[in-house]
Amino acid sequence: MIEKEILTQLQQDRTVALVTIIDKSGSAPRLPGSKMFVEENGTLHGTIGGGRMEYTVHEAATKVACGAVPVLTEFDMRGSGSDGDTDMVCGGIQLVLIERLTPDMTPIFEQAMDCFLDGAKGVWTIEISDPEHPIRSFIDMRKSSPPAGDIDFKAIMRRRITQLIKTTDKAVVIDPLPKCGTVVLIGGGHVSKEVARLASYVDFDVVVCDDRREFSNMDRFPMARSTHVIKNFKNLFQTIGQEEDYYLLIITRGHSYDQEALGQALRTPARYIGMIGSRSKRNITYSNLRDQGFTDADFARVHCPVGLSIGSETPREIAVSILAELIAARSGAL
Repeated sequence: MIEKEILTQLQQDRTVALVTIIDKSGSAPRLPGSKMFVEENGTLHGTIGGGRMEYTVHEAATKVACGAVPVLTEFDMRGSGSDGDTDMVCGGIQLVLIERLTPDMTPIFEQAMDCFLDGAKGVWTIEISDPEHPIRSFIDMRKSSPPAGDIDFKAIMRRRITQLIKTTDKAVVIDPLPKCGTVVLIGGGHVSKEVARLASYVDFDVVVCDDRREFSNMDRFPMARSTHVIKNFKNLFQTIGQEEDYYLLIITRGHSYDQEALGQALRTPARYIGMIGSRSKRNITYSNLRDQGFTDADFARVHCPVGLSIGSETPREIAVSILAELIAARSGAL
């Protein structure tokens, strides 16, 4: 989360320039909400897509960090400029905001970080009616309702998409905090260990459950938010809770445990449910669960065999295939 890195800079009494893609039309390398920031010495953190656009923005952002006025600028990447530029030919147009963030803004970034750690229950607003004087504020939706008006904050929060909203008298960027999701590993074996490493690397929270302490502990999973030892995988979600942003991965050491976990998982609102195993195992498991009242509509939620079909064999390769599918689910591409 880039806000965490920015907060570290502000707490060290440093000023930075934040670059945000706030709108786009057509094809472009990054979506609205993509960010990078630049220190006064030009050090760059993050990316908005690379290439000519990022190079140009980097120069401008360094100047803003050092005191130049904030910038709202448009990049035409249709390759139709009079200068014959062929370096930006993605086919779209991107609107980029460069604003200066100063140490006196530390409290609102601390508040944003607290919201992020509590499940991303917050949203940034940046008024850009006067682009040279953007006004950034933070709405902590745990403590207060969003202001009444023309903006449907709840719909924006559900979609988690940065939007530029123009009304008759102002222009406002609505930028929800990212909700990165929690990967719940039901089973702590070899594949789960590799999945946990990759999931943490791409900003998922990680929770691990197993019925054996040696396979579910913080030494084995130092990247995990929590680890749990649950006898026979019974009553899993009484221990770990139920959340809509859970990505459940059922990777236990036995078919009966997988079936037990899947029956429980299907009763939760989890965003994603995946189960490792062959199609024949899947069919047997589904048949057994039908006897417990589950239907084809329930099984339609399950990704089994889990992961993209890329010919993976080793635990690390299988983890790559699973993470690719989780990223697709998180982004809405699945």
